[in-house]
Amino acid sequence: MKKLAELTNKEIINLLSRQAHVELQSSFLYLQYAYWFDNNNFEGIGKFFKAESEEERKHSVQIFDYLNVRGVQVTIDPQQTAFQNMKIHFEKPGDYFEAYLAREHLNYSLLDQIGKQAQQHEEILTHKFIGSMLEDQASSVDEAEKLFAKAQAYSAFPGLFYHLDAQIKKGSQSFDTWKAKQS
Repeated sequence: MKKLAELTNKEIINLLSRQAHVELQSSFLYLQYAYWFDNNNFEGIGKFFKAESEEERKHSVQIFDYLNVRGVQVTIDPQQTAFQNMKIHFEKPGDYFEAYLAREHLNYSLLDQIGKQAQQHEEILTHKFIGSMLEDQASSVDEAEKLFAKAQAYSAFPGLFYHLDAQIKKGSQSFDTWKAKQS
């Protein structure tokens, strides 16, 4: 693996490592959501959250790879990916979308913090690396906001949430095509 200039700023290293762990934790969290939806006969939404889980895992690996090529010894700490003091089960399907939106906002704010620190410390490679991730995350937040709004609307009447599932399931083919192009 080709190495880049060594990253020595401990604050940025710690922020990147923390973000990689948050992304991994998000992956596990979304997988948990996927199985809840699958178990409750929302196949389309389950598939959506499985795809989101895989996307978050890829982000984590991307950050760990970046640290590695910058000469940082990567340590994956399972304690940082645990669901400590985190609600992972909800009563209503719409609550999962609210938690999903909050998580996407968290990822955006943490990435933004890394970008600002990289800029402040004139860590140009990291700033550029995070900039592309931040752009993608902004799109993810927009998507999460739209889905949350739909989930709220569909939660208003019992049984209507299955229509959201069908809509997501129908759109999953174009979603799968789009995801494949991103890889």
